[in-house]
Amino acid sequence: MANAVKSNSNESKTKSKGGIMDLLFNIDSLTGGELPFDLLKKIFFISGLIMVYIYYTMMAESKIHRIESVKMDLEEIRADYTTQKAEYMKVGKQSYLALAMKKYNLELSLTPPIKLVADKEKEQ
Repeated sequence: MANAVKSNSNESKTKSKGGIMDLLFNIDSLTGGELPFDLLKKIFFISGLIMVYIYYTMMAESKIHRIESVKMDLEEIRADYTTQKAEYMKVGKQSYLALAMKKYNLELSLTPPIKLVADKEKEQ
């Protein structure tokens, strides 16, 4: 009986050494007290696959953000193009050209332009 009492007191001392972490992460009952290398290989392989998955997910998200920023830039450039094109079309009208010519004391011509055609064959 004395031996039984001693072994109970030794067991209580070893259990108290581990503390809370030993209670939460005690896998000795699953592994038989040995380090399972086959299980560790599988765990490392799966964790490696998870890291690769996370890496490619982050890369895809960054590309999506870049695509969105390029789309926004494209829309801004397109809006600038349409406004500039409208301004050039407006400035190219004859009524606006007449206003611009008044700065230089020029007036609109009332006679249309004449096309001159030279006949080189007749002169030779």
